[in-house]
Amino acid sequence: MITIEKDKLEAGLELSQLVLNHMGAYVSVKDRDKKYLYANQKLTALFKGNFDSILGLTDSELFDFSIYSDVIDSDERVLNFGDNIEKKEINIIKFTDEKKIYLSSKQPIYNNQQEIVGVLCVSTDITESHYLQEKLEIEATTDPLTGLFNRRLFFKLADQFLSESIRHNKYLSLIMLDIDLFKDINDKYGHLIGDQIIQFVAAKAKSLLRKEDIIARVGGEEYVVLLPNTHSKVAQLIAEKIRISIDSSYITGDWLGGIQPKISLGVSTYTEGDSEFYEIYSRSDKALYQAKSTGRNKICMHEKMNDAASHSV
Repeated sequence: MITIEKDKLEAGLELSQLVLNHMGAYVSVKDRDKKYLYANQKLTALFKGNFDSILGLTDSELFDFSIYSDVIDSDERVLNFGDNIEKKEINIIKFTDEKKIYLSSKQPIYNNQQEIVGVLCVSTDITESHYLQEKLEIEATTDPLTGLFNRRLFFKLADQFLSESIRHNKYLSLIMLDIDLFKDINDKYGHLIGDQIIQFVAAKAKSLLRKEDIIARVGGEEYVVLLPNTHSKVAQLIAEKIRISIDSSYITGDWLGGIQPKISLGVSTYTEGDSEFYEIYSRSDKALYQAKSTGRNKICMHEKMNDAASHSV
């Protein structure tokens, strides 16, 4: 309940303080030395257990800037250049180690000589919505079983890398890999153990890739690996490294015996004249089919010289 000490509501300092203290935002004014000259009740309450008032203090006494310096950087832009800023700021409260994300609006305060004498800041706590948005973005782009990128994001990224390769004539290679006889594993051990095999192959393949490589799960037991700036010969070496690693794996768990999964792989590469990523993907798919139909646990390469030009590795 909001109560005033007068019979009627009048414009003035009391009303201004009333509004500022009951805003859902943190409001502050700092001078050129970045010392607090004003803080509304909501902001002061953040530090009430440590200070009776934060007036005269600086942010370095309130926040831990060892990781994030957003507050310092934006204040300096306002005070030194007169910028009006609206941006996300990540703060760690020094006394609780609590990480908070704020949407902050900052603007300079001028004196009558048009000199910047302070900064006005209005911040809203968006921590909960930030992490909710982050979670939704992860769910929208990630395969829930393996943690790899999902099909939708992979093809979006692949289109971007192909455009880059076309513009700058860069190498781009693709590996498609599939767990051999996976239906037999599911039939013999059950789907829960089958899921563990899918997770194992995903983790093993990812661990053998470079930082710039992109791996995704695009089907039940099917994965794709995009290799930017990678010649076909290097792509084949990477594919073989993955195949050997999986081939030598013996997986044990809450079941009798061990499982030795095998994989087949199809490799293709960007070739001058490709305008759609589907063209590269289709060649890799044909190479994978050849690998599976000619013995499995092997690599086949499909090149564009003609539609039938493929070979085993």
